[in-house]
Amino acid sequence: MDKQLISNLVANKEEAIKLKKAAIKQCDTIVVEETTSKAFSYANSDNLESGIITRKIVANTYNYLDSHGDVHIKGIFTKSIQENKQMHLHDHIYQLCAKVGTIQSVDEVLISWRELGVEKEGKTIALIVSTDIKRSYNEPIYLQYLGNEINQHSVGMQYVKIELCINDEQYEQEYAMWNKYFSNIANGDEAIKQGYFWAVTEAKLIEVSCVIAGSNPITPTLQPKKTKEEPIMEPSKDTQEQSLEIDYKYLIKEFNLKNK
Repeated sequence: MDKQLISNLVANKEEAIKLKKAAIKQCDTIVVEETTSKAFSYANSDNLESGIITRKIVANTYNYLDSHGDVHIKGIFTKSIQENKQMHLHDHIYQLCAKVGTIQSVDEVLISWRELGVEKEGKTIALIVSTDIKRSYNEPIYLQYLGNEINQHSVGMQYVKIELCINDEQYEQEYAMWNKYFSNIANGDEAIKQGYFWAVTEAKLIEVSCVIAGSNPITPTLQPKKTKEEPIMEPSKDTQEQSLEIDYKYLIKEFNLKNK
């Protein structure tokens, strides 16, 4: 832990928060190169004649320390999802030609860490996006999704509410925030090594992009396929959250089995 860095962060916390709120957070942009056409396997639900395929993607996972030093907290995008329409782009490029698909739904879904491939007990929230990916928008990206070649995503977002969390008792307020949020972080060892993190409790979700490497790596494309041995489970009707949890448990399991 860099104690001088920590001291500077606390001394300039308000200014740092203002700067973070003024910027749109993205991963480091890497331009995706075009791919050549080849034979692809695809789910039965894909409508290749119309040039539209539907995918469910993990756009973000909460309670994970990302490369920006941020930890997204439960409910971070709830308000924004209800109030705004999001876009599906590639590489966070804000141009008409960067559209990849039309988002049909965005849900914050309760899921266990182990089902996301993380060796940690307990559960977190995954931001699951259902999107209709269109060949007419961007053929190279469409072909990569069709070929199961895209497994990293990133959110374009604007900070609304942020807390500085520091693992040092001499900073009373920041240490209290550390104790409030630290226990839920999947990669807590990285937070301890760094000595601090930013807990982001609310943010405006602007878009979701497919990328080469996201600031949070737990962001795959989910591609469920029915099998005779294991039919898709019917979602519980008890509550909306339970229904989503059961549905996406199956999707995550399919993804992990496919990529072993």
